[in-house]
Amino acid sequence: MRPLHRASILLTPCALLMMGQLEAVAQLTFYGAPAPSDVAANVGGNETGPAALLGIFEKRPYRMTFAVREGFDSNVFQTKDNPDSSFYTNWAAGLNYSAGNSRLQLQTSLGAGLTYYYARPGDKLDFNGLFDLNATYLATPRLKLSFDTSTAYLSQPDQTIVGGNNQQNGDYVYSTTTVAAAYRVTDTISSVTSYNFATIVYTQSDTNDQLGYVSQTLAQSVRWLWKPRTALVAEYRINPISYFSADLGSLGNYFLIGFDQTVNPRLTWSVRGGLQVNLNKNPVDGSSTYFGPYGQSILSYQFGQGSVLSWSLRYGTEASGLAGVSQRQTFRTGLVLVRAITARISANLAADYQGNSYDQSGVISSFFESVLNMSAGVKFTVNRLVSLETGYQFSADYAPDETSREYKRNVVFMGVNTSF
Repeated sequence: MRPLHRASILLTPCALLMMGQLEAVAQLTFYGAPAPSDVAANVGGNETGPAALLGIFEKRPYRMTFAVREGFDSNVFQTKDNPDSSFYTNWAAGLNYSAGNSRLQLQTSLGAGLTYYYARPGDKLDFNGLFDLNATYLATPRLKLSFDTSTAYLSQPDQTIVGGNNQQNGDYVYSTTTVAAAYRVTDTISSVTSYNFATIVYTQSDTNDQLGYVSQTLAQSVRWLWKPRTALVAEYRINPISYFSADLGSLGNYFLIGFDQTVNPRLTWSVRGGLQVNLNKNPVDGSSTYFGPYGQSILSYQFGQGSVLSWSLRYGTEASGLAGVSQRQTFRTGLVLVRAITARISANLAADYQGNSYDQSGVISSFFESVLNMSAGVKFTVNRLVSLETGYQFSADYAPDETSREYKRNVVFMGVNTSF
C-alpha cells in the first residue's frame, strides 16, 4: 500500500508520459503534508540472507512500452483571450521493472516523451521525463520499511501537485521522496514514522527565484486496531516549507485523528482530520500565524476485474503558487473511474476540482478561483502487444475577481501503444 497522500489509481508512470501529461488527470496527487502508510508489517516467509535478496534480480522481469499519439490542443498557452491552438504529435517510451520475494518488493519505471506542436508560436517542442522507484522491505516480522521516490521533468502545469502552479510557467522539475518505518508493537497497536522531501525547481531562473521551494514533512502516527476491519489513528506532522530565493516560508503543525476502514476486500476508506497551525513568513506583513481545519479522505472500490472507482478529498493550506504570497487555502477533490467493458475494451472517466482561496490580508487582494479538469478515454486491446486509444480532456480556470488567470482548454487525441 502506498502512502495515503498519493492515490495513483489509473496510470503507470510511463503511461503518464505517453499521454503527454495532458491526459494524466487520472492520477490525483496529495503532497505537502503526507500521511504515512498505516499498514502494519505482516509476517514474512523463510528466505533470509543475501541470496534471498539478490535472487529477485535473476528473472529480469522487464517491460518495454512505446506510444505515438496525434492530438489537437485548443489553448496551448492557457490564455483567456485569443488562444493559440495547434495539432501535436507525441512520442513516448518507457521501461518498467518489478520483482520481489516475501520480504523485498521492488517496482521502478523510467520514461521519456516528446511532444511537437505544429502551430505553436515560438518553441514547438516539449520534453517530459520521469523516474519512479518504490521498495518495501520486511526487516523483521514486526518492522516494515518502505522507500518511495519520483522525479519528473515537466513542461505543462499539473494541478494535482499540492503547492504547484496552475498557470503556464515554463519547464520545471518536481521531485518527491518518502521513507517510512511501520512497527507492530502488539497485535492491535502499531506505529508509523515517515519523512517526506518534495521540491519544485523551475528551469527559468527568475521564475524559480519567486516560486521554487522545498517542502519537508516528518510524521508520527499510532494505529489501534479497534475492530477486525476498523483501525483508529492519531497522528502529528511537522512541515517546514522554505523557498530558494524568495523571502517566504512557513512551518506547519498538524494534529490529526482518523480511521482506516476495510468495508470488504474490495472497498477501503481512509480519513484524517484535525487542526492545522502555520507560522508564516512574508516580506510584506512579517510573521503571522494561521489556525484552520485540515482533512483528507481516500475511498477506493474495486468492483470487478480491471474496474476501479476512487474518490479523494483534501482541505488545507499549501504553497500559493503566486509570487510574494505565503499560502492559499485549497479544497481538492478527485474522482476516477476505470471500467473494463469487455476483455478487449476498457474506458476511463476522471474529474478533478481545485478551489483556491487567496485571502492573506495586507499581502494580496482576496480572490477565489476554481480549477476544473475532466477527461474521458477508451482503450481497445488488439493483442497482447498492441492497443489503440482515444481520449478527450477539458480544463478551465474560473476567477471572477482575477480574470487574467481565467482560461478554457480542450484536448483530443488518438494513438497506438506497444508493450512487450
